[in-house]
Amino acid sequence: MANVSSWELEIKSSIAASKVFNEFILKFFEFLAQNVIPKEFGITFTTLEGDGGVGSIKLMSFLDDQFPSVKYKVKGIDLENFTYNLAMIKEENGNEYESTLSEMKVISSTDGGCVFKQKNIDFEAISEDEIETQKEQLAQYFEVFEAIVIQEDSTDS
Repeated sequence: MANVSSWELEIKSSIAASKVFNEFILKFFEFLAQNVIPKEFGITFTTLEGDGGVGSIKLMSFLDDQFPSVKYKVKGIDLENFTYNLAMIKEENGNEYESTLSEMKVISSTDGGCVFKQKNIDFEAISEDEIETQKEQLAQYFEVFEAIVIQEDSTDS
């Protein structure tokens, strides 16, 4: 297990924990497809197994295979404690394996906002630079999410 690496990221937010959990975490890949990744990449989602709950396997594909598909398995959902676990699945020589485990969690704060936490465990060697890039990207995605929610809230007022 010498190639195992892990990282954690915490982000404080003024947005309610339930909204972050339901709109950012549970719909993470869909959020990226709608708000971050350019539409011309033609992203599609396919449920390969299950009903979307624990044990379900989903596939995110790109038009004309411009980029590698992303396959992931839902490992756990705790609606009461706002926790979601998934595993990224890779295939090599016809064998599938879990390459990354992710836990996303939201903790309510007393001011009505929350703290978003993500912990990743990678079972492949990744450099410190790659880890920092992953953390920076996640922080940027969360900033986009916050901006959208704040804009929607201001137009609803």
